[in-house]
Amino acid sequence: MKAIAIDDEIAALQVIETYCSYTDLISLEQVFTSTTAAMKYLEEHVIDVLFIAISMPQVSGLDFYKSLPRKMIVVFTTACSEYAIEGFNVRAADFLLKPFQYDRFLQAVDKSAMQLAILQQTGIL
Repeated sequence: MKAIAIDDEIAALQVIETYCSYTDLISLEQVFTSTTAAMKYLEEHVIDVLFIAISMPQVSGLDFYKSLPRKMIVVFTTACSEYAIEGFNVRAADFLLKPFQYDRFLQAVDKSAMQLAILQQTGIL
């Protein structure tokens, strides 16, 4: 699966980069600290999974995901658990509460792979 990550916290992006490097299940194509730069990237590239923080300065991760013209699997990352219900309401594959460990990250990747397979089989993606 191809993925990108968006977070205004560089340390959080570094964790995702490191965890992605530990597994062949997912290829992290790019990381972004800005939703504007990420949107430009998504206009030209197709990805399968989006890791995105919910609380960011310009636009929330939830609003960014809702605005995307092409849907993809989303895994929300945040330090605030009160966003979980809203995240699952937009059919997030998973919700990683910061700080998260590698085993929890792998669970999110596995859920993303299962959700992607189902959506591809049904022709939704």
